[in-house]
Amino acid sequence: MQTPKPVAAGRSYRVAARGWGAHRTIGAAVRAAPEGSVITVAPGTYNEHLVLDRDVVISAESAEGTVELVAAQGPAISVHSGAATLRGLVVHSGNPQGTAMSVRDATVVMEDCQVRGGRIDVAGRARATLNRCRIRDCAGAGVHATGDAHLWLTKCAVEDVDGSGVILTQAARAELSTTGLVRVTGAGLHLRDTTGAVLEDCDIAESGGAGVVLEGSASLRMLNSRLRDLAGDGVHATGSAPLGVPQASGPEQPPAQGIELTGCTISRAGGTALVAAADAQLRAQHCRLVSPGKSGVSATGQSRVDLTGCQITDTASTALVIRDSAHLIAEGCAMTGSAANGLFLGDESTSSLSSCTIGPSGFTAVHLSGAATADLADCTVTGAAEHGVRVTGRSVLRMSGGRIEQPQMNGLQLEGASDATVRRVSITDAVVGVRVDQTLHRPLIDECVVTGTRQSGLEAGPSSSPTVRGCRFDGSGAAGVFLDRESQAHIERCEISNVHGSGLVVWTRADPTIRSTTVTKCRKNAVYFAPQSAGTVEGCDFSETEYAALYIGTKAGPVVRDCRIHDVDQDAVLDDDVAAVFEQCEITAVRTTTIPSSAQARPGRAGGRVPSGDAGEAGPEKEIAELLAELDELVGLERAKQDVGTLVNLMQMVKRREEAGLLPPPLSRHLVFAGNPGTGKTTVARLYGQILRALGMLDNGHLVEVDRGTLVGEYVGHTAPKTQAAFRRALGGVLFIDEAYALVPDGRGNDFGQEAISTLVKLMEDHRDEVVVIVAGYPDEMERFISANPGLASRFTRTLTFDDYSADELVQIVAHQADAHQYLLDDDTRTALRRYFWAVQRGEGFGNGRFARKVFQEMTERHARRIAEQYSAAGAEMTARQLSALAPADLPDIDAPAAGDGTPES
Repeated sequence: MQTPKPVAAGRSYRVAARGWGAHRTIGAAVRAAPEGSVITVAPGTYNEHLVLDRDVVISAESAEGTVELVAAQGPAISVHSGAATLRGLVVHSGNPQGTAMSVRDATVVMEDCQVRGGRIDVAGRARATLNRCRIRDCAGAGVHATGDAHLWLTKCAVEDVDGSGVILTQAARAELSTTGLVRVTGAGLHLRDTTGAVLEDCDIAESGGAGVVLEGSASLRMLNSRLRDLAGDGVHATGSAPLGVPQASGPEQPPAQGIELTGCTISRAGGTALVAAADAQLRAQHCRLVSPGKSGVSATGQSRVDLTGCQITDTASTALVIRDSAHLIAEGCAMTGSAANGLFLGDESTSSLSSCTIGPSGFTAVHLSGAATADLADCTVTGAAEHGVRVTGRSVLRMSGGRIEQPQMNGLQLEGASDATVRRVSITDAVVGVRVDQTLHRPLIDECVVTGTRQSGLEAGPSSSPTVRGCRFDGSGAAGVFLDRESQAHIERCEISNVHGSGLVVWTRADPTIRSTTVTKCRKNAVYFAPQSAGTVEGCDFSETEYAALYIGTKAGPVVRDCRIHDVDQDAVLDDDVAAVFEQCEITAVRTTTIPSSAQARPGRAGGRVPSGDAGEAGPEKEIAELLAELDELVGLERAKQDVGTLVNLMQMVKRREEAGLLPPPLSRHLVFAGNPGTGKTTVARLYGQILRALGMLDNGHLVEVDRGTLVGEYVGHTAPKTQAAFRRALGGVLFIDEAYALVPDGRGNDFGQEAISTLVKLMEDHRDEVVVIVAGYPDEMERFISANPGLASRFTRTLTFDDYSADELVQIVAHQADAHQYLLDDDTRTALRRYFWAVQRGEGFGNGRFARKVFQEMTERHARRIAEQYSAAGAEMTARQLSALAPADLPDIDAPAAGDGTPES
């Protein structure tokens, strides 16, 4: 700690109130003494107002008596210039509300002194150093530093103050070491404006307000210090100084920036231990916050709180409260014994916690509300009196690794319009492991382990649509997984075992997709389909159930495909009037078989799956050939067909190289479809996804079609969750973004579409092998879209061009429509159609295939009117040919609009 140097010793003068001595008053000795003199003062009381304006040392003569300097009015000592050193003096003012000692634009060193009945004022460019001093019995403040003053206190005590212990205003600086600020009615330390302070090994105790208050741009660094028995908050910061602390301080350098606490303890605070409001930035490392009267940490406004290795224990309310737009970063912290929540996040706050322990808590351990966002990595959530983690409102949870254990209610509760991505989390000893009670998004539960739940391992509430992948549910007291009415869960690669009820319960009108899931050792059914339920069960393994493997209720219509049922008494119980479909299921070691033999796989098949080399069954190669044939049957699109064929050949080669143990070539499966409306982009995208599924490069190959309205929100914080929800629906398949260029409209650089693109790019990187993204739109516009974000250009390296249909191709589309609907087109009608399509205007937005379908629809309507008019008046019977033959007269007028009508593409 850098402090001013004491005045060098010069000539000596002696002061004594009586007896031998050159001077009777200290003031007389100072006036007589030249610069650098040493004045020794005999014990006694000196009633005077001492003004120091030169370099001088004033020292008590001995420790056997007291040298007391008393002023009836005003300061007992005023230092206006020069450098003064004071030793062993007792300075007393007759007015506790006033100033006992004033230092302005001067340098003072005080050692072993006492100041009573008035404060110390340090102003201007003053430098004041106090060593082993005691300031007490004053009002307003014990020490007040202002201007550009700098203050050092070492081994000092500021106590019994009717006000704050130390106040800094304007640009003052203070450094306190091994100093106590005790028994004050205000704050122990109050910093305002642009002041800064460093405290090391200090005690702030028994204050009537907060321990430390920071306002404006004040800053603080506190090391190994203690705050205790406070009526208010521990540290209350509303400042805006940025974090980033210099290693050294000096007269012209701030000792701190922001608020930093290291190795500190805050105990028995009547308010909140740490409060960060407005734009405050607060960092605490290895601190302990014990039993505050309210919360451990509260952050509001746009403040930022950074906690490392901190312990927050026994709080009377919530341990951590983060609201407004505040941001929390916590690493290696513990929040235990809170009477309310362990962590509460509200409004649009954001938080990132890693390797933290949260709980036990009196309420839910982690509660997200409003539009808050939280990232939890490798955290332990334990012993909550309510839920382990509860996500409500429009908040978003991203949790990876860690544990949720022993909550009195559910482990993870999702509600409202919230969203969540939860990966590799273990949940134990909960009522329900995961409960999803929201319908707006599709939360992702991935590779989690849920054990020992008193009821279900996972419950999907009414109309919810969670995605559950690679999870294990073991030892559930009721169902392993319960899917409530009208839910549409996607469950894949899960294991359900040792369940006291049924492994999977699909309730009324629920329609889940369940793939590659194993259910074993259930006290009831492997899967229970309630009446009127549905769903797709594919590639699953069911065994060792005490009831039938499958129960299918009245009017239930699930599709059970490619499944293996073994080591059970009965494969299925079917109620009356069921609409279940069974395809290629393997039934072995089953005493009673109900599933029709025609639906069972032939012997030797493993789980209903045929090896690709089995010549008797349709393997992937045949399926790919059929899909390519279906693609080839589409009218026109020669360039797009050729490009898809090239991609298929390349991906087959990639697969063969991987099977041979060779590295695959670089390959991006994401595509740009550039073409005008109605040129078959959606149809080709759907076939492309099915081809990738047949190649084993996608799990199911389904198509999810979205546009700007699906991805972009209407307000801040809404876009990312919408984009994430759409992306999750497409996992395992194709995300098709139509009119993708609308995400970057011209002249709107701050549009929320940019947020959607950034979110999409990150999701594509995180799930590079789980989804294919196809962006589609007008050719020129797609070039602008791809160039809008560097991440897009690196991921979309291949463009498939969809040419407009020629007149002959449009005639073929109409002919296909006619065949499909049992209408006839003779040669004259085809010729008239060809002329019509040649003559029609093809303006911007021309519908191509959809326009051809619209023409066919209008032809059927005109045909119906024509036939009705011709034959109803005559009362004649119409022949089949007359009812189906379309004539040139049925063509619409040539000036009919040629733009698309908004119907789906072919």
